[in-house]
Amino acid sequence: MKSKSQRVRRQQTLGEEIIEGLTEALAFERGEKTRAVVRRVPVTAKKAAAQPAPDFTRQRVAKLRKQLGVSQPVFAQVLNVSPETVKAWEQGKNAPGGPAARLLEIAESHPEVVLASVRAR
Repeated sequence: MKSKSQRVRRQQTLGEEIIEGLTEALAFERGEKTRAVVRRVPVTAKKAAAQPAPDFTRQRVAKLRKQLGVSQPVFAQVLNVSPETVKAWEQGKNAPGGPAARLLEIAESHPEVVLASVRAR
């Protein structure tokens, strides 16, 4: 019989790891297990890619701002851009790109996140 140190554990497949993790999570949720092991796996460019941020037209920016129920200056403060930038977006002079487009995407999907920073005076 092999000792514990001599036993070689075979490599689990990704599916087996997921099932094991879900089984452990269910046991933890039911109170059957009190200690949980958290393993973090880095996500690299070899294994994943982010979708590009969507295009925001002037109408889409204005619609989002109105849905949030804020003025252009308040919307600018929420996004940490100048009021002139928001005005230019809504007039079609400039289009939000890069980080601004991603931030607008998040604001659209999770309005509560951006509205959490708005305080009445």
